[in-house]
Amino acid sequence: MKIFINAFVLLVWASIHSYAQQIKIIPQETPSKASLRGLSAFSEEVAWASGTEGTVLKTVDGGASWQDISVPSETKTDFRDIEAFGSDEAIVISAGSPAKIYKTTDGGKNWKLTYLNEDEKIFFDAMDFWDAKNGIAFSDAMNGHLVIITTKDGGNTWKEIDYKNLPASPEGEGGFAASGTCLTTFGKSTVWIGLGSPASRVFKSENKGKTWNVVETPMKRPKPTGGIFSLAFSSQTYGVAVGGDYEDDTNMEQNAAITTDGGTTWKVLEENQPKGYRSVVVLVPNSDWWISAGTSGVDISKNNGVTWELLTTDGYHSASFGSSKTGWLSGSKGRIAKITFEE
Repeated sequence: MKIFINAFVLLVWASIHSYAQQIKIIPQETPSKASLRGLSAFSEEVAWASGTEGTVLKTVDGGASWQDISVPSETKTDFRDIEAFGSDEAIVISAGSPAKIYKTTDGGKNWKLTYLNEDEKIFFDAMDFWDAKNGIAFSDAMNGHLVIITTKDGGNTWKEIDYKNLPASPEGEGGFAASGTCLTTFGKSTVWIGLGSPASRVFKSENKGKTWNVVETPMKRPKPTGGIFSLAFSSQTYGVAVGGDYEDDTNMEQNAAITTDGGTTWKVLEENQPKGYRSVVVLVPNSDWWISAGTSGVDISKNNGVTWELLTTDGYHSASFGSSKTGWLSGSKGRIAKITFEE
């Protein structure tokens, strides 16, 4: 186990609502050079990150130090999503084949393989949980449909949903394993999945994946490198999706959309949208503020995603909040930054 202490602080400040509030983006010192796309903040003190070379990192002191608790047998595995349930328990999922899910219950000292799929076409993009027991994950389409698995026992076992209950997928349809947030759960049983070109469709289930509806969105992109990369909801009806094209990361066209009817219809933002391709969007808890991030920068919305302001041109892959005042960003080369809101 390696522990590295935070070395320096970068401040970004802005005015939020009718009173001045300082936004601090604080780079963290980590023991890794991995690309970190998986990120899960459990609280103001506890957060986990995951990425290439089997990397898993954890802080239990609010980011003052980060521990390397990587899965020792998976040095060539890319863990692109992680779900934390405290300082001791977490689940990671890999992208690519073979697909693997590991779980730890002792803070990363030991990891147990709980799912394995060796099909050469399997490629998981994201997972999420409704609660500590019930979760869901999905892979790009194989044989005309997405591959979706669920767990009812906290990730100890996983079961594939019968493809007969899924809408058909065109050849090549899939998501982007860019931040682990192109799938998101809400409440006790609702889940949405945002996909890439050619149709940039959104799948929705209100019964933990038993049945699905699907709609096309106006976030279509002309290339397979574009589409929806992340979506999040503040209620059963209100949600924000972001994306774009990762090969054209300063292009703002069709890179964000809002739904007010639970994902049945989506309206693309045509002005004051995020300043380029964005791989993640998250709601700051107990507020109407949202954060989006991508390789060309980080933005904040102060009005439920309707308009956006650029905070920094420093690029990140993912974001996650542990409270209404504290969150984290993760990116390439082992970079992690802490976000705080202070009056």
